[in-house]
Amino acid sequence: MKALDVYAAPRLDRPQVKRKHLEQFDREFLRPAAATPAMAVLEIGCGTGIFLRYLKARGFSDVVGLDADAGLAPVLDDLAGFEVRLEDAAGYLNRLPGPRFDRVALFDVAEHLPLQALVALMKDIHRVLRPGGRVVLRSPNCGSPWGLKMHFDTFDHVTPITAGRLRELAAATGFEAVAVFGGTTGGSALKRLAERGLHGLLSRLLTYRPDFWEATVVGVLEKRG
Repeated sequence: MKALDVYAAPRLDRPQVKRKHLEQFDREFLRPAAATPAMAVLEIGCGTGIFLRYLKARGFSDVVGLDADAGLAPVLDDLAGFEVRLEDAAGYLNRLPGPRFDRVALFDVAEHLPLQALVALMKDIHRVLRPGGRVVLRSPNCGSPWGLKMHFDTFDHVTPITAGRLRELAAATGFEAVAVFGGTTGGSALKRLAERGLHGLLSRLLTYRPDFWEATVVGVLEKRG
């Protein structure tokens, strides 16, 4: 029997930035992080580059994208003007002599890292952030039943993240959680309206309810000190 490879890469396509992506990242990154195109931005775990292409569409120019998967090269070769590095994040960060970035993004990355590795990464990020720098971190929301399904649907999710855990992570690594909120919900406007109604009803009926019902949770963490 062939062994199961949970890290096997699927077929990769170069993504196109659509209106829904602009709206999602405006809501999850640009506005809550108070980011402007003049800022230096690092994305850790850039994948096929949808967020990098969003930054390009919004006029950012000082951008670095990191991913450990060398197989991503063919779908990232169109990002002229951006620095895309296919290497381990810790190695790259440790080579930087000091503060370099204003904003750092980790979209759907933290849940893949063992807790000790995540804490170490956040401390490395703290060192290379400029004063007042912010990290935007999004993960499946394990405080919600919908986020639990997202988290446990794949074997390579190893660290459950909740709103409370984001705040705890921030405090342990030199950050302040200036905002924690539910991520963008997909689907049609009618489905989103129905979900809001259902979540409102459940919140009134249940003694114990999650901080956010959304399947993902987003934290904006600001550097202290």
